[in-house]
Amino acid sequence: MAIGSRGWWRVVAMTVVAGGFAWVGWWLWGVYRDRAVLADARGHIEAGRFAIAAKDLTRLLHGSPNSDEVAYLLGLCEQKLDRPRAALEVWGRIPIGSRFRAPAILGRASILVDGGRFADAEDLIDQALRDPEIIGFDLRRFLTPLLWHEGRVEEARRLVETNWDELERAGDGGSSQGIELIRLHLLMTLGKSAPERIEDFLERAGGLAPEDDRVWLGKAHLAIRKGRFDEAARWLEACLDRRPRDVAVWRARLNLAVATARVEEAQDCASHLPADPYRPGEVYRLAAWFAGRRGETRAERRALEQLIAVDPEEGFAFERLAVLLEGDREPNRASELRRRKSDLEGVLARYKERFARDQPLRDAAEMARLAEQLGRDFEARAFRVLAGEVREGGDRNRVATTGKSGDSLGVARSGETLADRLATLLTSEASTERP
Repeated sequence: MAIGSRGWWRVVAMTVVAGGFAWVGWWLWGVYRDRAVLADARGHIEAGRFAIAAKDLTRLLHGSPNSDEVAYLLGLCEQKLDRPRAALEVWGRIPIGSRFRAPAILGRASILVDGGRFADAEDLIDQALRDPEIIGFDLRRFLTPLLWHEGRVEEARRLVETNWDELERAGDGGSSQGIELIRLHLLMTLGKSAPERIEDFLERAGGLAPEDDRVWLGKAHLAIRKGRFDEAARWLEACLDRRPRDVAVWRARLNLAVATARVEEAQDCASHLPADPYRPGEVYRLAAWFAGRRGETRAERRALEQLIAVDPEEGFAFERLAVLLEGDREPNRASELRRRKSDLEGVLARYKERFARDQPLRDAAEMARLAEQLGRDFEARAFRVLAGEVREGGDRNRVATTGKSGDSLGVARSGETLADRLATLLTSEASTERP
């Protein structure tokens, strides 16, 4: 029997619908199957069966090349199976915007560091931190010990402070994670890593990647610390050849110039450095050093007064200022300064004792008061949060600091170099010289 035109289209429509249902069913079955395989792969990973998981994930990725989760897990397996190139390749495929991009970058950075490629790891993380879609907490946490081992302690401290500030804004400054960051900050400011351990770490990295200039920078810092100044100069020269405008290298060169009492070289280094990263205490310390080397006693005295106002732990500054006061026939002020220095040494000893006791919640209120007396702004604020004296995420200006009226530097101007700031400071001090 012939089928009319309407009947024909009805048959066609039913066939298409039936075919559509079949396709959807097949697609749903594929999704279910892939999810089951992915769940099995996770189980294999948790049990340490990385080779089995890698095979399953490779098949999945072949069928679903845009699955970022599969790519991330496969990279993890490849890393565990000591196949770093394969891990780097698969992790590198995860695109911007994926929630797996940040952990993949961390994985890639860890492989690079394990291979002594500090510079590549740092560049990878720095680039990621400029991506507004990436949460940088874990990236900064990874970068902190790397910078520490390279001798870039001030940069490492700032990363810890940034991470804790991020937690505090979210109301988690007093969390276990927040407490660990406070401990780390204290460790970096109160403790010193053994030079031998750092040297072993850098030697291993240098053996794996002899042309890595961040390893060179770490060796330069270590050489300065151990008094091997000629060796430090050679490493820093090589670093500058590789990165002529690098702030971290110029900062290390400035440290070397100060350590070897080379005033003109220190001045040149300061002209290559932005003023903004330098804390007030660092600026006043350098100002006092320049003034002292140039014989500008009055300017040196004023810079030392400002230094101990913002950084009361600078014991050498107290003693040097006391000597200058005695030279100016002010023995009573010199004696008072030495008494204050002795009192602050007691405060610092107490602070170290409480840190060693490692009961941050119990000791938080006392640690906050001690930190204030020592001019440790960040730690004072953090311990006040732990003590419940400052509402988390609230007004940070509520944390009082002792002696901060001595800080007259203000915020660095755009484009201002460290040399500019020092020149302004020393010029203003020179104008107050008595005849």
